[in-house]
Amino acid sequence: MHKTELINVLDSNADIMNTAAFSLEFKLNISEIRKLNKMYFKHLYKEKVTIFSSLLLFGLILFDYFRVDHKTDLIQWMIRSLILIIVFLFIQYSIVDAICKLIFKLAKKLLRFDSFISKYKFNFTNSSIYVHSPLGEFAHQWTEIEKAILTKDFFFLYVKKRNGYIITISNKCSDKRNIEQLITFVESNVTHVTKV
Repeated sequence: MHKTELINVLDSNADIMNTAAFSLEFKLNISEIRKLNKMYFKHLYKEKVTIFSSLLLFGLILFDYFRVDHKTDLIQWMIRSLILIIVFLFIQYSIVDAICKLIFKLAKKLLRFDSFISKYKFNFTNSSIYVHSPLGEFAHQWTEIEKAILTKDFFFLYVKKRNGYIITISNKCSDKRNIEQLITFVESNVTHVTKV
């Protein structure tokens, strides 16, 4: 093996080792938490509440089905179930919105407490992004990142999902973050970082 080939192999092995050891943790500030709740958790909670309410409707219809006399009341059960489904579809979004507003109003009030705020953090590893919060914990693979945009104040990671979740990281933070290391990792291993 030639000397230049050996150096190239050693350099590529060093890059792999650096990537494998990549790990950052950022605690979130109030503005990041508000953006995360607004741009990320609201959509997720709407989906969860919608699924839960749909399962509840299915359970009610199933429960009613087992209560009816199948010889005489089956047509009445079908009509009752159809009316229940139509009513549910008309009021579902207002119920989902009301429940989500209640959850996030409570979360907004809890932002006054440091113990609540300290539970919000991002963990970045060589393979995944972990979003930790009292509202839930989620993980995204780096392959799910569609684009990355760096502005004067924020670094945005756009997640390839149906609702287009956005992970917002502040550039102006006093907790000694190594945002440059994250940007370098994203630029070299994930996607091109657009600077605005």
